[in-house]
Amino acid sequence: MHPPADLVVVSSPLQVLNAIEWRRRASGGPADVVLLGDRAGGRDAALALLKRDSGLWGRILEHPGRPRPPRWLPALGRDVLDAGHRASLERLAKTLGRRRFLAFGDYRNVSQRALAATVAHEELILLDDGSVAPQVAAARAGRDAPSPERFRPGWLRTELGRRTLGERAPADPPRLAFFTIYEPLMRDRLAASDRIIPHAYETWRAAANEAERGGEVWVLGSNHVEAGICSAEDYRRVVLAGLAALRAEGRSGPFLYRPHRGEDKARAAALVREGGMTLAADGAPAELAFLEARPRPGAVLVVASSAADTLSVLDPDLEILRVALPVNYLRRQRDHILAVVAGHDAFNPRLRIIGAPDDRAGDRPV
Repeated sequence: MHPPADLVVVSSPLQVLNAIEWRRRASGGPADVVLLGDRAGGRDAALALLKRDSGLWGRILEHPGRPRPPRWLPALGRDVLDAGHRASLERLAKTLGRRRFLAFGDYRNVSQRALAATVAHEELILLDDGSVAPQVAAARAGRDAPSPERFRPGWLRTELGRRTLGERAPADPPRLAFFTIYEPLMRDRLAASDRIIPHAYETWRAAANEAERGGEVWVLGSNHVEAGICSAEDYRRVVLAGLAALRAEGRSGPFLYRPHRGEDKARAAALVREGGMTLAADGAPAELAFLEARPRPGAVLVVASSAADTLSVLDPDLEILRVALPVNYLRRQRDHILAVVAGHDAFNPRLRIIGAPDDRAGDRPV
């Protein structure tokens, strides 16, 4: 009798990229996939990436993500929608049976956590989703972690909803294996029940042909404005300050702006025009675009992006720069973004920080 197929639960292109790395080195036959809807619009890129390595997968099941209700809907109405979505995941889980390994991509995603908690499995694996893995490990080990409530996602917002619909928040996994590039930041910081499966994108690097490095600089966009982390004006000032600092060093470009998949297209296009950049035409993950670029960029500039980390692993010689953030830049998720930035700096000692715009508060940028 054949063992049950492994299961992968993902919702973004980067999670798929990491799932492919995991499956290429895993034993056993093809894994089944549940592709959950992504609020930032990553479904098409994620599905295209899955189909590039179709031999790794058995069934690819698409399922809607958590509802995104209109702003005018009261909190109780949002609870009703979420309860319906939760019920749909419970029905899906009953069709999936028992699995050997279950890998999922986002510890903060309540839909993914619900499937991880409901589908029977022998071992649970967390893939990297940006640079959040060290924060998850710290929270699970009882150490200080920014905004630890993010790692205990629930469904319902109102007391009435909890009384009438029942909360049933996903339980914390008793054990977790981290399939991660961040092992250097996680040593001696794990819960006793957890373990690390380290990797450095070996199969992606081996599959990529050697390529010359050109003079183009990639500027990797962020969805900070759309997420309410900063104002549109402050984001604009930071990106333009980074470009000005590069030009002051004698870099003439060309500069290619690769927007985040959740970034407003019109706002990104306006920033590209003002900054004298070119807008990337494809929506591929930056990591995949980098491996396929001919020639490859000579440098990458980020505001706060996990691609600073992944690209430093894919090409240890790539020059990576980060724009220092004015203290008054962060309006929401301050602790989380500061942890992300600190993680970039600790993970990649070669990363170079370049000048920020003047901080209206007069404080030191980060």
